[in-house]
Amino acid sequence: MLKRKGQIVEDVASEATAGFTHGERRAYRTAFETIQPEFEQLTELKKQMMGLRPHALQPGADSFGMGTVLAMAGVEWHSQIRLLKTPASEIFLCRNPLAPTFAVIQRFQADSPYAQANGNAEILLRGDDASQLVREFAAAARHTLRFMASNLVAGAQRVAWEQFPEQNPGKVVRAISERCHRLVRICELLTERESVDQANRHVRGMGV
Repeated sequence: MLKRKGQIVEDVASEATAGFTHGERRAYRTAFETIQPEFEQLTELKKQMMGLRPHALQPGADSFGMGTVLAMAGVEWHSQIRLLKTPASEIFLCRNPLAPTFAVIQRFQADSPYAQANGNAEILLRGDDASQLVREFAAAARHTLRFMASNLVAGAQRVAWEQFPEQNPGKVVRAISERCHRLVRICELLTERESVDQANRHVRGMGV
C-alpha cells in the first residue's frame, strides 16, 4: 500500500477522500459530520429543484401543490405547482383565476414566528409570464443553494483547522468544498432548462 508522511494512504468508497491518509480521513469525517444535517437539507432542496417535471403540472397532481388557494390582498390565488418545500414553508407558482397574471407565493407555517408577525403568506414574484417567473425563481433558488453550500464549507473549515491542524486541514476543506459545490453545480446544470420547459407546457395547457 502507498504511504505518505509515514501514514497509510487509504482507498475509500467516496471519491472525495480517495488518496487521503488515515488521519486526513478522520479529519474529513469529523468535519463533515458537523455539517451533515444541513448538507442533507441542501441535498433535499436540490432534489426538489431537479424533480420539477412536466407531470407535476397535470390535473390531479395534488402532492405537488395543485388546488391550494392562497388569499392575499383581495385575490384568491390558485396554486398550479409547488415549487419548493422546506421545513418552515412552501413555495407555489399560482394563478389569478380572474386575470391572466401569475405569482410565486411563499406560505409559512401558521405557528412560525414569521407568520405570526407578518402573516402566513408572502408574494415573492408577480407577472403575466409564468415561464419568466419560474426562471427568476430558479435563479434565486440556485443563489440560495450556493450560499448554503458556502456556509457549510465555512462550518467544516472551523472544525478542520481547530481540531486537526496537523492533518492537512486545507486539503480536507477543499474536498468538503468540492463535495458541497458539486451538489449545487449538478442542480444548476439541469434546473433552469427544466423549469422553463415545465412553465411553457403549463401556459400552453391553459391556453393563455
